[in-house]
Amino acid sequence: MISKSRVEQVLVDNDKETAEFDWPLFKQFAAYLRPYLKQLAVMYSLAILNVVSTVLIPIALRHGIDTHIAAGDVSGLLRISALLLGLVTVLYLSARGQGLFMVRIGYRVLYELRRDLFGKLQYLSFRYFDRERAGKIMSRLTNDVQVLEELLQAGLDTIVVDAFMIVGITAAMFLLDARLALILLFTIPAFALLVFVLRTRILHAGRRIQRKLGSVNAFLNESISGIKVIRAFAREDENTAMFHEINADYVAQARRFYPLLAVFWQCVIMLATIGPAMVLAGGGILLAQGTITLGVIAAFLTYINRFFQPMQKISNMINQLSRAMASAERVFEIINQEPDIVDAPGAKRDVSIGGEVEFRNVWFAYEGEEYVARDLSFHVEPGETVAIVGPTGAGKTTIINLLCRFYDPLHGAVLVDRYDLRELAQSAYRSHLAVVMQDTRIFSGSVLDNIRFGRPEASEQEVRDVARRMSIHEMIEAMPDGYLSEIGERGSSLSLGQKQLLAFARALLRDPSILILDEASSYLDSNTEALVQKAMDELSHGRTTFVIAHRLATIRGADRIIVMEDGRIVEVGSHAELLDRDGAYAKLLHTQYAARV
Repeated sequence: MISKSRVEQVLVDNDKETAEFDWPLFKQFAAYLRPYLKQLAVMYSLAILNVVSTVLIPIALRHGIDTHIAAGDVSGLLRISALLLGLVTVLYLSARGQGLFMVRIGYRVLYELRRDLFGKLQYLSFRYFDRERAGKIMSRLTNDVQVLEELLQAGLDTIVVDAFMIVGITAAMFLLDARLALILLFTIPAFALLVFVLRTRILHAGRRIQRKLGSVNAFLNESISGIKVIRAFAREDENTAMFHEINADYVAQARRFYPLLAVFWQCVIMLATIGPAMVLAGGGILLAQGTITLGVIAAFLTYINRFFQPMQKISNMINQLSRAMASAERVFEIINQEPDIVDAPGAKRDVSIGGEVEFRNVWFAYEGEEYVARDLSFHVEPGETVAIVGPTGAGKTTIINLLCRFYDPLHGAVLVDRYDLRELAQSAYRSHLAVVMQDTRIFSGSVLDNIRFGRPEASEQEVRDVARRMSIHEMIEAMPDGYLSEIGERGSSLSLGQKQLLAFARALLRDPSILILDEASSYLDSNTEALVQKAMDELSHGRTTFVIAHRLATIRGADRIIVMEDGRIVEVGSHAELLDRDGAYAKLLHTQYAARV
């Protein structure tokens, strides 16, 4: 269980929440709007129609009161009523159309942004994933895209339209009566202070309280998922005390936040009352003097109630824009990331792989680390089964990473069928590989879907044939829905051994030229392992097979065994030959047997 001081740092993303406006970044984001310029033009036209209708309604109201109601002109009043009804209809339809266009464009842009972001992640080099935490990447795909979604939904029209609204209402008020319009000189500064200062503080405080709540939820999640470990180490009291501290931090933040929020809304209500009250007071005095009409006062009351809404929306937009800049910076950091491993111009795509493999003077190091492969050279004939053994950190998995071209050597070359892997298109080459890793990756879906993952076009009969050869057909048929049984997220309904067997079947259905088994039998019991070993002996014929295993008993039948230490090859030979030499392999074997005794 991590300490309290590390909860927010580790479990809650600590990226900056706001950023200054960045024009090049904004242009890159705005490029997603370029295909929708016609729709945007229609949306802004509707928005301007909305503004015009909003400004004209109080004017029509003033005319109806002063010209027709005062004179008792019923027919004129009906005409004005019809005009008002028309303006309200235009207002409704333009607002609805504007909203529909905004949602349609916004969600389309978000779709394309998520598509590009996810697509880039599929092809980024493994060095990128070595550097970045999975949780941080997930935050880009969820939290940061959500912030951009809020900007798109609230901000595609806000700045322009609400600015027009403020200008239009102000102009109309001064045209109606400049003296009464001076009320704005008293109310605007107070409201601006509320909106742009106090509200900004509230938004920042709100984000802080959300982070505190995130800490509470993260700690709860970690505690629930690790409850067995907590109980096993008798850490219940300490864990409860730590949660009380984190929860107290959240409550303390809430105590500061909610009074601030209450003050803001009380001030908004007070200003919303003071504005109309000043209009009534000032208008009443002018009306008594005979210098203003009742219709003008009614129009002003309508305008003053509408005036402060666009200011509040612009304030929200400014805050959202600063948050969106920080999120866009992180999102486009991924989209603009260039992979380290790329296909060379003219890379060969139409290749037939026989399975000949050669490592030629290969040196390799992961980022910021020492060499984990030092001058590796060996040659494997097509159809050979080669086992790679050695202590932890010897460089066994590095060989597999280089053979799959997850990384490129820093020096030397990896050749398959005498092609340097850098000459081959990655997807074309990997279509001839099948890999079963120690950490078996089983996906949600059915048993059939998972076995067919490597060759989606395979028929159900082909899947069944492979399952029979792997001796797991009966096991699958015993499941509730047989091959159509849902296995849950990451195969949660399966045992470790069952997951491993499905991964074997998935690899063998692919019928690869090169088969790679990285600690692939580490989770199998002795009975299951015997079945798998028998199937592997049969199916390894005709394909090059690389086996990495700590359990040396599983690789006795390999054609050759490569023994590694500290990134170097120290021995090569068959099981019998290496035992006769009584070298590094014999010591590993004796150590393993001694550990069992």
